[in-house]
Amino acid sequence: MTEEERKKADARRERWAKRDLKRGGTQPATSFTTHQTPFGPYNERPGRGGAPYISSNKDQYPGTQGDDRYVREEGNEFTGLIPTLDADHFPHLVEALKGGQLSEEDIDKLSDEQCRAAAMLIGIASAEAVREPGAIKHIRSALRRQANPEHEAPEFLNDFPQARIGGAQHEKRVRAGKARRSTPEVETILEASSSSDESMSSS
Repeated sequence: MTEEERKKADARRERWAKRDLKRGGTQPATSFTTHQTPFGPYNERPGRGGAPYISSNKDQYPGTQGDDRYVREEGNEFTGLIPTLDADHFPHLVEALKGGQLSEEDIDKLSDEQCRAAAMLIGIASAEAVREPGAIKHIRSALRRQANPEHEAPEFLNDFPQARIGGAQHEKRVRAGKARRSTPEVETILEASSSSDESMSSS
């Protein structure tokens, strides 16, 4: 990874943030609200620092366990929202995050647990954008990388460091020169879009 590529990634990530702010940004939660997604509902309520706290429950998804973390390691297995989904589910999730239409066939391929995970990820992506403008485009690119069956779930945390425990300040630290983007993060940002879709609101 060259310094030129790192600088390009920094500039692109900053451009996403400025674009979001110019459009008014993602608004913080002001009350308990249930949102509908193609996969099912998720709930948001005001959280610390203004970012929404995202949740779902067994009444909304009967028979599911649910997990609000991206990835967690338990023994020799990985659990959480990302590992719950299969590689071929991530393109549909990204399409939903862009506001695209999904077919009933696309949704029917997912179990109830997977629908819950996908809906939660949509809600959490919006919450991440409140914490740090420009985050939705970054997280979409990280989720696209999960569509590769060989891209393991824990790698998501390298592609999108804001998802790490304590990672909410990552972008601010990078901009302040107190942290440096890793190679996976730079690759994720540079893979996010072509110049043709940089001008699109849903890119």
